[in-house]
Amino acid sequence: MIVEYESKQTPIHKLDPRAKFIWLVATIVISIIWTDPVYLLGLGLVTVIIGCIGQFPWAKMKGTFMFLLIVTVVITLIQGATYVPKVVWLANPERVAFHLIPGWIPMIGPAWPVRIGGLIYGLSMALKVFVVLITISVFGYVTSPSEVVQIIVRLPFVSYKSGFVVSAASKFVPVIQIQLATLRDAERSKGVDFDSGSFTEKVKKTSSMLVPLFANALSMADTMALAMESRAFGYSKNFTMIRPYQMRVSDRLMVIFSVGGLVASIVCLAVFKLGAL
Repeated sequence: MIVEYESKQTPIHKLDPRAKFIWLVATIVISIIWTDPVYLLGLGLVTVIIGCIGQFPWAKMKGTFMFLLIVTVVITLIQGATYVPKVVWLANPERVAFHLIPGWIPMIGPAWPVRIGGLIYGLSMALKVFVVLITISVFGYVTSPSEVVQIIVRLPFVSYKSGFVVSAASKFVPVIQIQLATLRDAERSKGVDFDSGSFTEKVKKTSSMLVPLFANALSMADTMALAMESRAFGYSKNFTMIRPYQMRVSDRLMVIFSVGGLVASIVCLAVFKLGAL
């Protein structure tokens, strides 16, 4: 996740993880089927409101948003110059808004016309990326990794062993990152400068840490395997949950809001073309 989970007592944090997962899936599906930028902006606004209720730290997304803004401009210009869809509510989608190479440039311009229809379509594609990114980030911030694992394990076609693998992997990543930072500090204390030198020299300096890092990872995996064997992991197919979940009124309202919004968007798109270009 771009933003790590934080334990808080907000209304969104307190929701059943299944309800939050249903909201995640519904929002992503709606963002995929809609192509109208106005509707996508509305969907993004709803996602931002949910994030604000969950006290999402928007400042941590500043760098990501700046990068996506550049990607948005590139996607919008490319689509505007190369593709013209049949916009339902636009009278003349082939009308030229401007040229990427203006007419005042001699011998070349005007060239590469950017049309209104393609410009709107490119903006819609960029908004889809924004909505999906914000939705996944908010979900990761308000849902702990253990809750995600319990969602996976509760699926009827998924073995609880798969859930354990996902849980173990999520726990290993921050530990490996901490060990890598410790090894890097140890190398710096010996006079190794990771910022200087050519690309090949930097690779050689970094590769010196891979052996102890790999050895530590194997040691942790061996310790975990011994702990699993001592508890007879995998002996029985029946298992119990440490934290049983039960849908409350707020959880049911979130599910109704998510599923209802998804169904309504599909019906309105199919019947009235609402949400389509």
